[in-house]
Amino acid sequence: MWFSGKIWDGTKEFEGALSVDYRGRIDAIRTGFAAEGTVFDSDCLIQAGDFNAHSHPEQSIYTDIVDPSWDLGTWCRHTIYRHSVSLTARSVRLACRRAFGRMVRLGVSSVMVSFYLHGNRDNENARAVIAAARDVGIRLVFGRMNYDIINENAYEGKKASQKSYYEPIEVAARNVRELMSEEDDLVTVCPALHSFHANTPQAIAAGIRLGAELNRPVQLHLSEDQGDVKLSLDAFGVRPLVYLQQLADRGEIPGLDGLIFSDCCWLDDDERSVLAKGRAKVVLNARMNARVKAGFPDLPAMLASGVVPWLGTDGEASNDDLSVSGERAFLAKKFSGVVRPQTIERLGQAPFFCGTSTVGDLRVGGWADFRVLRRGKVSELFVGGRQVLRDGRLTQLDEERDIEAPLADEVARLTGGK
Repeated sequence: MWFSGKIWDGTKEFEGALSVDYRGRIDAIRTGFAAEGTVFDSDCLIQAGDFNAHSHPEQSIYTDIVDPSWDLGTWCRHTIYRHSVSLTARSVRLACRRAFGRMVRLGVSSVMVSFYLHGNRDNENARAVIAAARDVGIRLVFGRMNYDIINENAYEGKKASQKSYYEPIEVAARNVRELMSEEDDLVTVCPALHSFHANTPQAIAAGIRLGAELNRPVQLHLSEDQGDVKLSLDAFGVRPLVYLQQLADRGEIPGLDGLIFSDCCWLDDDERSVLAKGRAKVVLNARMNARVKAGFPDLPAMLASGVVPWLGTDGEASNDDLSVSGERAFLAKKFSGVVRPQTIERLGQAPFFCGTSTVGDLRVGGWADFRVLRRGKVSELFVGGRQVLRDGRLTQLDEERDIEAPLADEVARLTGGK
């Protein structure tokens, strides 16, 4: 199956064609004029779909009820800690349909999810997220998060929410293994951890070891706000990344190279050095961090240390939208004159393994996940060579009938119609 037209491979634009095999991988890229298979005209440009490397898609259910001025604590109080205990598998699936559908329309072809709203129902809600990804057609790396701390002194809504997320270490591991039965070329399941404030030290070590055993990456929110730094200093006498390196030095975890750290707003030079030496991955959620006033990652210092991050959006209700291109534009403006525009343009476009192949760029052997820009706007999007967006509209769902109308009913149920 061939696709022909102008192609941008991340470094140059050329007339050519790419071929997709039966598994949905690119098996050839030709340069020079071609008129084979599906041909896109001169107004179009074929380029790799974006990889959204950190997302909480179920939070799209809150998009229409948030106040953009809320800080992180206020945001949590009025969204997840007020409503997440009332979410059903149906509401999770509908909210994720909205999130994934909007990602696709913004040129995102693959997404890594961090999910911890288990609702004391094992994998029921997790399966709803996976079902929504298949409904839309987006490629999914599903991080099933362990959350094993309940703050007994927390206010009522927060404590009730934490009880609904809570799983003992062995239960979380069992559920990850069971959920792996959902895997195929479109879906990869990984163990994940929430954070230093939501996981015990034992859970952190166990989750990292499980990822190594299963040969899967492990996600962890790291120093999103200053609270986790203080917690680590008070409990262990060192900052979070230094503590994790100490676990590796003692042989309690195999190393840091399988870890994916999200946010990283409050790192110091020593921690950035640990990241670089440990070959851990980093995902920035810069617009979200700025909007909820949690902190902000020091991108120039990170790049100087040798760490090149991927980009994520976190949840739609705490961001402007779910566009990875929007993250690049935001960072380009923030660091204008400090970081080269070409460097920022390449963020998130390094190859990232999803299952048995890579996303993030166009290369032979990688997944055929690409978008087509028409006059600069996303018009078509293909995942594994299968079209999931046509003329700016989802091919597998009707947005109003299958997403917005039923989701409005779920929001009304949560809020009492207010």
